[in-house]
Amino acid sequence: MSIMNKLENKFGRLRLPNLIYVFVGAFVLGYVLNYIAPVLLMYLCFSPADILRGQIWRIFTYIVMMPNSGNIFLAFITCFIFVSIARSLEQIIGRFRLNIFLILGWLLQIITGFLFYFIMPVMYIGYVTILNPYYVLAMLFVLFAMIFPDAHFLLMFIIPVRGKWMIFITLAMYLLDVIQAFALGINGRGWILVFMIIAAIAALLLFLYLCGYRRRTSRRQPIDLRSYRRNTQGTNSGQGTQQKAPRHKCAICGRTDISNPELDFRYCSKCAGNYEYCSEHLYTHIHRTADDPNQN
Repeated sequence: MSIMNKLENKFGRLRLPNLIYVFVGAFVLGYVLNYIAPVLLMYLCFSPADILRGQIWRIFTYIVMMPNSGNIFLAFITCFIFVSIARSLEQIIGRFRLNIFLILGWLLQIITGFLFYFIMPVMYIGYVTILNPYYVLAMLFVLFAMIFPDAHFLLMFIIPVRGKWMIFITLAMYLLDVIQAFALGINGRGWILVFMIIAAIAALLLFLYLCGYRRRTSRRQPIDLRSYRRNTQGTNSGQGTQQKAPRHKCAICGRTDISNPELDFRYCSKCAGNYEYCSEHLYTHIHRTADDPNQN
């Protein structure tokens, strides 16, 4: 069982709010304040020096500092994309896991913000205040593309691109932001962008680790036969005692809703045939085709 499953079994019943609306709501608030009270934003932005003096609220209120806050069109598009991707991910991985990802991104950004303050104090003034959760929220798009690598996305709402390529395009766009900042001679801004991007990527990698994601080393999905036999032993043995037959069984590891009632089981719509997978293998298995010789 993955660490995320254990956390969800223990804390999943807690009624946590959907944090994506908190981030988007803070973005809207920052956009409004940028017009009616721009000076107030200086008391809400991230500032390690002021936080160490006791202004703890900056740890939470810095999320109002979203980029492109001066352009109403870009602000609307950004909010729409973040909410759409988050709602789709919520239906796939659940609200609890979505909230965990956002909390991880928030915590890691705070850590990297303090690291930037202590490692580069000369570049701190005027740049650490632009710390914002934009790249963390943008990683939701990368996570969605990882789950559906064969899905088609519209680059710039025009060019269709498969999900696995959109991951590299998105990361390349982040790298371009950093290169442009350094090219303009704004080294402080360039370095804080590097720190923010590292925090966002670290949040994604840590989230995948907690969910039990493992990189496949071969095209053929590995199957632990000993675990399979152990989990399915006695199901069809007929040893004189009538046992309840499982309703769901993972096609990869063989675990059932009886042997592991804490797992969720779903059918994969992209596999040829009725193949059912547990929550740990639903998004990591290799899709089976009609002419796949490795099907069993």
